[in-house]
Amino acid sequence: MNLPTTGRAMDLSQPSENAEVDSELAERVSEILHGDCLIDTAKISVRVLNRTVYLEGAVNSENERNVAFQDATNIFGVRNVVNYLTFPCPYLRGSRM
Repeated sequence: MNLPTTGRAMDLSQPSENAEVDSELAERVSEILHGDCLIDTAKISVRVLNRTVYLEGAVNSENERNVAFQDATNIFGVRNVVNYLTFPCPYLRGSRM
């Protein structure tokens, strides 16, 4: 299988051309999440790579997880959101092994 090449080698030691855009998007996503009263952002971290937002950490409920995902998705310039946010399983509360 032959893949087309651009004739230019990729230098991974230099910051990507999108580094400034990614930084601005990360800041914008964080601001939006912190401003949403439905989300406890104490344990949430935001990373952006090539305009893909990665939400990581823990929230209190599935609803908070979904709201955070929607907030990030609705920001202009975001191409994709990967939601790694976790929440406690209500079925495991009070059960013992």
